[in-house]
Amino acid sequence: MILSESDAVYAADKFINYYTQFNRIDDYLRHIKEDRGEQRSGYLPGFGADSEMFNEFSIHPNNMNFEIHVVDTNPKTNSKYNQWLYSEILNLTASNPIEEAIPGRTHKWIVVETTTDKVVGVVRFGSPTINSKPRNNYFGEIPSLSDINAGFVMGFNIVPTQPFGFNYLGGKLLALLASSKELKQQFDDKYKINLKYFETTSLYGTTKGVSMYDGLKPFLRHIGDTESNFLPLFHDDVFREFFWWFNERNGGERLISADKSSKKLKIQVKMISIIRNSLQDEEKLKQFDDCIKHAKSLTEKKRYYLGKFEHTMEEAIVWWKKKATKRYEKLQSQDRVRTELEIWGTTENMEIIR
Repeated sequence: MILSESDAVYAADKFINYYTQFNRIDDYLRHIKEDRGEQRSGYLPGFGADSEMFNEFSIHPNNMNFEIHVVDTNPKTNSKYNQWLYSEILNLTASNPIEEAIPGRTHKWIVVETTTDKVVGVVRFGSPTINSKPRNNYFGEIPSLSDINAGFVMGFNIVPTQPFGFNYLGGKLLALLASSKELKQQFDDKYKINLKYFETTSLYGTTKGVSMYDGLKPFLRHIGDTESNFLPLFHDDVFREFFWWFNERNGGERLISADKSSKKLKIQVKMISIIRNSLQDEEKLKQFDDCIKHAKSLTEKKRYYLGKFEHTMEEAIVWWKKKATKRYEKLQSQDRVRTELEIWGTTENMEIIR
């Protein structure tokens, strides 16, 4: 497919105008979160999922206990801990844009503090990535696909509500629960496999040299960093409009077959190739190539962590209470305990990198 020169310049400018507005990955993430937040109509704080979030910040960590609720994804369920509550809390709290339609295995938690009966976080587990440089280096080889599917689970979203996460090291608590023997048992029973390893990655890499998963030895260990050479994708309507624009110029045909995996990524890579092959203006081509190079620089090597299901939830909570006590009491002494819920759409200057 070759575009006309005017169409090629138009398409190149779409990329250039989109990516040059971001200097760091958190600029990109904030843009998407705020854009999606503007599309949430009629949301009233205190009358939605935020009313279920933990908000009793005078409670000492030693007086807390926790319960795991597996999310009931049946649309007709009467369970309080359903897909709607999970998705709402995740979207109100997470700093990264959430993609709902993800292939492969999935298992979701809503974690509740039992003395208040309030949600302190959500977790989504799923099929691991097929190829991972730090995993390959750790094992000294590329594990077979069957070994990966049978022995590994990825913690994709491990998200504490805020400021529970800030005040009490809530992210560390969720990570410890997620890598426990109890999670292994749940996943093994659900999918008839025998998990051996839990893995997860930090949301940020080079922007922030540490993550909430640091300091969790021997439960979780940082064993390396992922590769980083891919493009942050156009989001939502920006992508959809350009998708149809290209299809129209391709005789109504899709750029990538609908049955391919990672369609969105492959479609955008194809768009870039078509634009490069179509541009005749060398100055515009250089400007476009510089834009793509800049866009790729936004993504980062993420810190990769591995666990072996060697602790129980009870052991995790005991360990966490000691760490959370130090954190909470230090914040108290400095008058820095945060007491207001932090949710997208109502909190000004929402922190992305905490």
